[in-house]
Amino acid sequence: MTVMAPPEPDLRILQANERTLLAWVRTGLTLMAFGFVVSRLAVWLQLDDPTRGPRPFSVWFGAVIIALGVACQALGAVRFRYARRAIVENRVHIPDSRGPIALALAVGAAGAVSMIYLAVIS
Repeated sequence: MTVMAPPEPDLRILQANERTLLAWVRTGLTLMAFGFVVSRLAVWLQLDDPTRGPRPFSVWFGAVIIALGVACQALGAVRFRYARRAIVENRVHIPDSRGPIALALAVGAAGAVSMIYLAVIS
């Protein structure tokens, strides 16, 4: 009886999976940088107009955006790992869409809060 080895995975698919991971990483880094800018916005506004009091909301909201960036990194890494394992094992893997949809809604909500915050302080 001849035992057949599993077929080799297509390298193009593995590389596409890696490119997807890199897109998640770029998005997470962008969110973290934006969160840092938002948290420092209070300092810049205080320097611009010292008569206004401190704005602790900017610091907390910036931290929330940074946390979204960290969540983006983690979600991308988990999805990469499951997809890579499925590709190597020659299995069909249909990723769940709840994580990316929840992250997209959270980022959209953060954008709406940013817009309202900027409208209120100006």
